[in-house]
Amino acid sequence: MLSFSSKPSDLQAKVDAISRAQAVIEFETDGTIIEANENFLAALGYKLAEIQGQHHRMFVEKEEVESSDYQQFWRSLAAGEFRSGEFKRITKNGDEIWLKASYNPLFDKDGKVIKVVKFASDITDEKIKSFDSEGQVAAINRAQAVIQFKLDGTIITANDNFLRAVGYSLDEIKGQHHRMFIDPQEANRPEYKQFWEDLARGQY
Repeated sequence: MLSFSSKPSDLQAKVDAISRAQAVIEFETDGTIIEANENFLAALGYKLAEIQGQHHRMFVEKEEVESSDYQQFWRSLAAGEFRSGEFKRITKNGDEIWLKASYNPLFDKDGKVIKVVKFASDITDEKIKSFDSEGQVAAINRAQAVIQFKLDGTIITANDNFLRAVGYSLDEIKGQHHRMFIDPQEANRPEYKQFWEDLARGQY
């Protein structure tokens, strides 16, 4: 478990509680690994001796490591900037893992950054489900005509399949109302108004 000996005992207890619940790893300001807790080691599949003294880049895909964004990421942390988000990392076995994490610069009494502590949670399962849903939506979008409306029936967007079917460009229909596609007499009927009121209430 990580330790911050310079902290008061009550704050240390809070840090210990976080360490029990989350994956935690400490870095030098250049990204060199200092320490990691059991949750982090278990998530990435390493023993502490295998990562201590190594650089954070060992968890990152080569393309990202070589990017200017990655270099700027560590420069920003060393300058004291907090970073958070969802990050794809690589385990010891070469598998992808997704972490929801925050990188927190720690300062000494003079305001100098002395290390960076990362707190993370494994969100791989949620990410996989999200990617699966996105893939299904993309497949539907390729196969079917799809149009999106505001709750009142105003057109937000439509895919190419829909536009080809009705013979319009997106600019011609965006911001218009669904009634442009139906007979004016039908649009004036109470049933049509009720149709959109039902949809606005969540009725399929």
